Amino acid sequence: MSNFALGRFTAAAIRSHAKAKSEMMSQLLLGEPVTILEPGKTFSRIRCCDDDFEGFVRTDQLLTADERTFRLQRDNPAFALDLWSAILGEQAAVPITFGARLPGFDGMRLLHGQHVFNYSGQAALSEDLRTEADLMIRFARRWLFVPGLAGGRTPTGIDPAALIQLVARLINIKLPRTADAMSNHGRMVDFVIQAQPADLAFFDNRKGHIEHVGLLLPDSKILHVGDRVRIDSVDHYGIFNQETGRYSHRLRIVKRLLPDMDIPNVLMRKQKKVEANENQMAIF
Repeated sequence: MSNFALGRFTAAAIRSHAKAKSEMMSQLLLGEPVTILEPGKTFSRIRCCDDDFEGFVRTDQLLTADERTFRLQRDNPAFALDLWSAILGEQAAVPITFGARLPGFDGMRLLHGQHVFNYSGQAALSEDLRTEADLMIRFARRWLFVPGLAGGRTPTGIDPAALIQLVARLINIKLPRTADAMSNHGRMVDFVIQAQPADLAFFDNRKGHIEHVGLLLPDSKILHVGDRVRIDSVDHYGIFNQETGRYSHRLRIVKRLLPDMDIPNVLMRKQKKVEANENQMAIF
């Protein structure tokens, strides 16, 4: 087997160990390039190229690739932008999801393995991607109401870090796979009132470990993954869920990946203190 491979189907499960039956750490989307570290008959250990994330994937979920194809998929890919779509071949249609990479895409056709497929959904070439806050937010809003799923990276289920990683990659920003590692990137925003749209807010647990991340929106809102991809209120305490009447996550830090905007305090200019009586609010 070649040391280079691509995701073969819609989304392969990445597990911590070849013998793991139910634990899913992440998913490998169609066309995403990986390096095979340990080939195996049933499971192979792989390293994802964008973020160096490692794990085990079923070997039959990988499609071996030559070095040229591997490098193009790593450095200059075409991305599918629809949450759900399909590539159409002579014998079958293969479903694909947002962020899937289209090998050799010319605007209509692509070559996946030895098969030619047609694709008519929304797509973007790497050279056309713009590093803009509005674009990142528009991509993220497409995921609203998708259910939360630990390790998920598709519209059947996604986790907080995966959502941020996917939409950031579509504006030419590569981020690690976990919220904790992601928090080491970008520039620190000292106060929430200084935040701007598309800044990332990170939240910790009772032990002080960062385990959650969300995308800040205008008017003191945040898009993040809880029970589903949702928009909630946010302030200097954390995320306030209006449905439950309580804070769900405690704010740790805010980081900025994009250039500073000309207008200060864009995010929090309409911020108001969350008001609730003791019968309807519980903090953490």
